[in-house]
Amino acid sequence: MPIFKSSRKVQLFGTSLALTLPALFVKACEIEKGAEVSILYNLDGILVVSDGREPSSLRAGLLALLEKLEENDGQQGAA
Repeated sequence: MPIFKSSRKVQLFGTSLALTLPALFVKACEIEKGAEVSILYNLDGILVVSDGREPSSLRAGLLALLEKLEENDGQQGAA
């Protein structure tokens, strides 16, 4: 599973702040206007957006993502 990085500017949307979703994520997860997504977050600055899959498969995906991040950190430290 590849990891993609991207940055977004926080925008004002009415009286709320909003972020756009990366087009690749939207396309791969087949998200359309009006679709509901799951959002997990904590107050340490971590936000996870999921395509609404079941918690067990979301957990497996998060663990795989963390493993890839650790691999990438190890490769960058060795360079």
